Amino acid sequence: MPVSEEIKSFMKDNPDIEVVEVLIADINGIFRGKQMPASGLKKLAKNGVPFPITTTFLTTNGSNAEYTLDEYGSDPDRICMPVPGTLKRVPWASRPTAQIQVTMQNSDGTPFFMDPRAVLQRVLARYAEKGLRPVIALEYEFFLFDRGSIPPVPVSPPNGMAAASGANCYNMDVYYDFEGLMQEIENDCRAQGLDVIGLVCEYGNGQFEVNLQHTSNVEKACDDALLLKRAVKAVALKHGLLASFMAKPIFDEVGNGLHAHVSVLDEDGNNIFAGEDGEELLKHAVGGLLRTMPQATAFFAPNANSYRRFDPDWFAPVVPNWGENNRRLSVRLPLSDEANRRFEHRVCGADVCPHLVVAAILAGAFHGLRDETDPGEPLGEFDLVDFDGVLPPRWRIALDVLEKSKIMRRYLGDDFVDLYLQVRRSEEEEFHRQISTADYEQYLRII
Repeated sequence: MPVSEEIKSFMKDNPDIEVVEVLIADINGIFRGKQMPASGLKKLAKNGVPFPITTTFLTTNGSNAEYTLDEYGSDPDRICMPVPGTLKRVPWASRPTAQIQVTMQNSDGTPFFMDPRAVLQRVLARYAEKGLRPVIALEYEFFLFDRGSIPPVPVSPPNGMAAASGANCYNMDVYYDFEGLMQEIENDCRAQGLDVIGLVCEYGNGQFEVNLQHTSNVEKACDDALLLKRAVKAVALKHGLLASFMAKPIFDEVGNGLHAHVSVLDEDGNNIFAGEDGEELLKHAVGGLLRTMPQATAFFAPNANSYRRFDPDWFAPVVPNWGENNRRLSVRLPLSDEANRRFEHRVCGADVCPHLVVAAILAGAFHGLRDETDPGEPLGEFDLVDFDGVLPPRWRIALDVLEKSKIMRRYLGDDFVDLYLQVRRSEEEEFHRQISTADYEQYLRII
């Protein structure tokens, strides 16, 4: 359905809508946007809306990266066009509000190379050329904290029960302490067309996991992942809480991960990883993932806090390895029937841009399929990890590895990788210059 018809139908069904939030995803996995009257939707469908060219590649805190100012300092506008199927009502808003996503274009109407959707489209085009369609399902972990507490304080049950300290993984009593909040999150997600298939109490104190249904519409899966984060944070805020997807918000707790389950369909809709021949293809895909994992770490762990999560004592993968049904591994082959044979990529923190990490994951898998890459011997269900050949353990190291990469550049584009590095290096240097509380505690009096 053309966007203009979609808008007409939506406004007929929602005549009370007063304002529309126009959203564009950036490389940090953050929606930037603006609000406009609902009457502007028709013009938006026809002419788009201008955003500054740097909007898609701001730093995490919304600044222009120092290294990009020479080339993009004048910050001209680019037209952003609405993404079909993304006009939805915002159920948590205090006034009748809708939202719509847009994607940035060059002056000639082609996709802008730094828009995360455009990066993902480059990789998906490789699969389409071979008659293949990836299928993906994303899982997010997040913490609930008392609002306004720094350092963060895990949430206390709203029903007056004493907080249950410890992990309480999959504890249904703890889940029911927050049943009302979880139900509201699920209802608001469904109202926005997000297919939530699971909410569980996770390993950390005050940590939960939410799962989205698998789909072959990979772009929508990544859009939905960002919309899911938006919904969770908004509903939590209504209840006076902070929902955080920060990779490692508490030093002595588990981190928040983003896990991606991936299979691939052929032209007839069959899973290429099924059957005896499929097992070989699955191994090749995994081999590509392992080979590209170090050079893609800068996408899987995009900021300074991301690397605090890389702690093997808390189930965070730190080595490129694989095997069946073992949660300590970077690439896990979950229990499944033949039709649903897939791999689970477990390296990413929940602080990533889903479009970029999915692009990097699919690039690695495609490269492995193309080159028939050998993943080496798998680890078993109960095997321990050998910590040789760990992933880049610090932000600057990961950026240096990405800069020298060949495979990521081939699939994501030199233009994108170079500018991504400029933004991240600027942010890394700014962060490194900060004097933290830990500096004062460690050195102020002693030295």
